[in-house]
Amino acid sequence: MTTVDYRHGFADAPLLGSRPLARSTSPRAIRDAVDGLTGEHHQLLLHQGTRLDGAVHGLQLGPLGIVHVAYGAGLTVDSPPSGRRVVVVIPLGPMFVESCENRWVASTPFALSSRHRTQMAPDPVRGALVAATDAGIIEAQLESRLGGPLRSPVSLSSERPLQLAAPALVSAAWLEACRTLEDRQLLEDGIFRQALVASLLANMTLGLAPHLTAALSGAGQGPGERAVARSGPDYVRAARRIMEQRCAEELTVEAVAAAVGISPRQLHAAFAEFLDTTPSQLLREIRLERARALLQDPSGAHRLTVAAAATGSGFSHLGRFSAYYLQRYGEAPSATLARAKS
Repeated sequence: MTTVDYRHGFADAPLLGSRPLARSTSPRAIRDAVDGLTGEHHQLLLHQGTRLDGAVHGLQLGPLGIVHVAYGAGLTVDSPPSGRRVVVVIPLGPMFVESCENRWVASTPFALSSRHRTQMAPDPVRGALVAATDAGIIEAQLESRLGGPLRSPVSLSSERPLQLAAPALVSAAWLEACRTLEDRQLLEDGIFRQALVASLLANMTLGLAPHLTAALSGAGQGPGERAVARSGPDYVRAARRIMEQRCAEELTVEAVAAAVGISPRQLHAAFAEFLDTTPSQLLREIRLERARALLQDPSGAHRLTVAAAATGSGFSHLGRFSAYYLQRYGEAPSATLARAKS
């Protein structure tokens, strides 16, 4: 297994040290500081006889939440399924990891499971670097490079360990980025900032590549065959575009099918074959992503309500919206909005 030398004196000079978020003996304060950037809604389970002395440093860099956390005590981090968040963990010391009956001591980057809980016991002093973004951002990266829609949404299953490819390269890029992020003047350059975000997203996608086979099924075929296998016939792509453009409307599957000139039954069959989902499920995912983007936007948060975000994304029933949102993102929409307002 490839390992990375992390001996940089993090106990004295933490990563992102000029960007403090929390220093506390309160598990809730440390957890909330991390969740504010990762959106993973985890729990901290202190080991018997230990006392937390945690420190969190981090920032939001465009669509990326980047955070370094050290707990100063032995504990287990219990993270729920990440759902539509992609969360990558870079251990800065040996870390015991368990997910979906897989157990290993991680010394290289890995991802949290979209479908299963992940439990981690990080090095108390060195802690870990965590990077997170919405799955839609990774999907956009992949679609841009492949030239068309993916066959299915990105989903990371921990039926096998979600260890990242090219671990030394992935780790080195993020550690160097953390040093760069200490230079606030450099980050004021818009072109540099955008280029850094693009580089880190590409690096994250590179590491995740072995675990994206479902979304990328069709790879290895000829270009024409691969495009069809990935996105289906023109009417499937057209139906998806209609959903994305009109998700805030009272849009029905029947209306989408009529707009692309096929029956609802044909649309259901095509989505199952080419996108591995149903039209209703895809429309709901698109609406949830839109709602989350609205709720996370700090520029409009003080004028926004959860009900407005729901109706503005096409949900007519607030209770069902809240239940879908909680299931997908592991937190209530009101919690997302509260963070954006803080």
